[in-house]
Amino acid sequence: MTVLSLVKLGGFAATIALSATVNLSSTAQAEGAYGADTCRAGFVWREAFVDDTACVTPGERTLARKQNQKANLRRNPSGGAYGPDTCRNGYVWRDATEGDHVCVTPGERDQAAQQNADAPARFENAS
Repeated sequence: MTVLSLVKLGGFAATIALSATVNLSSTAQAEGAYGADTCRAGFVWREAFVDDTACVTPGERTLARKQNQKANLRRNPSGGAYGPDTCRNGYVWRDATEGDHVCVTPGERDQAAQQNADAPARFENAS
């Protein structure tokens, strides 16, 4: 139903419809175009895993994509202490979230941890 068709039904219905429209619009503006996880200008979602909305620079997102693409090459083909998720020597789990077993360098893991720590301040609605 559109607002026009509600107006034809009576003043009370029109008042409710207009009030709901105003409330939804002001909520969307307060949260940003992508809800509460809208990144500030210059930042994008990392997307290292499904639903990863940590805000990072575009270059950091590109790095996370490259890490994901190289994941199979960095795992120990014969397994090990952690089964098929065991990393080759020199690599560790990224741990961008619990269960993130993409094998990266220790420096890349530290970078992911720093991105996680910085993420709350990079949302558009952060204070």
